[in-house]
Amino acid sequence: MLPYVASLLAAFCILPAALCLLAAQGQYQVREVKPNVLAWIADDVLDQDTDPEFSRAGNAGIIITSDGVVVVDTTNSPFHAREVLYEIRKRTDTSVKYVIDTSAAGDEMLGNEVFLDQQATLISTSGARSRMLRYRQELAGRLADGENGWRLQARMRGFHVTPATQTFQGQMTLQVGGQDIRLLNFLRDGEATVYLPAARTAFLGCLYQNKYFPRIGSRDVHRWIEALRQIESWDAYTYIPGHGEPGSKKDLAEFRGFLEWLFGQVEVRAREGKPLVQVEKELQLPETFHWHAPDLVPEAVEAVYRQVLEAQPARASATRLPASQHSNPAAQM
Repeated sequence: MLPYVASLLAAFCILPAALCLLAAQGQYQVREVKPNVLAWIADDVLDQDTDPEFSRAGNAGIIITSDGVVVVDTTNSPFHAREVLYEIRKRTDTSVKYVIDTSAAGDEMLGNEVFLDQQATLISTSGARSRMLRYRQELAGRLADGENGWRLQARMRGFHVTPATQTFQGQMTLQVGGQDIRLLNFLRDGEATVYLPAARTAFLGCLYQNKYFPRIGSRDVHRWIEALRQIESWDAYTYIPGHGEPGSKKDLAEFRGFLEWLFGQVEVRAREGKPLVQVEKELQLPETFHWHAPDLVPEAVEAVYRQVLEAQPARASATRLPASQHSNPAAQM
């Protein structure tokens, strides 16, 4: 009996570790969308070891050339960024030459430090870099905020928020290993896209979410829609979103249509004088779309509602939201 009991106990000890390993391996996939152009795609998992405002890891891009590797976005933590680096090293020993941050959102740039250690140049728009610096300053205040700060310190132990080391405005072209990599700035919040003409592929960051509800924050929805219309006109076949599977031109148009529909539906109700709570209830977005990240819906509806009211100053003063409903500024990064 004793050998049997010992074996049984050993099996129970090994099982949790095996399950943890399987869970870790199942949190992302790597898709080669074109030869030497890969997408690191995060599953819809809420991470406990990062800023809770950005608990979902964003996607990352890997562009492998003979003269170096280019990474697009570094996800929401150094842990995931090291997974991206691991996937790179499985395929090439070539150095990581550039990292392109498509925005200052934490789910796209909190892994930057891993690639700075690789001596990569970190590139973003000048606006995005300013927002990264602001986020780092605000994070320091949150970390020092009593009991909540201790909890955040436990989640972000060992994090070093690392802003871009090189910036651009408007557009910029990198030539790496014979590959043209075009960076274009969209919107006032400093969002950028990365377009590969030869591969007919574009990395769009937070400008495009495939079957995920978006974090709207302070982005002007009308300008966002216009930017997506421009992007739809590109000679591209594959669009890599900030979250979700790589999409087609049809998928991109579907997301743009969602933004148009959302703004229109909120605008009609706001003009009728309906309060935010009623607007959210009537739209029933999670039940209508069945997309990932339904927890972001209230914030998204509120952001659009505010934009509608700001376009109507007289009505905005009459239907101003209570302070308790204000969005967390850190969530708009």
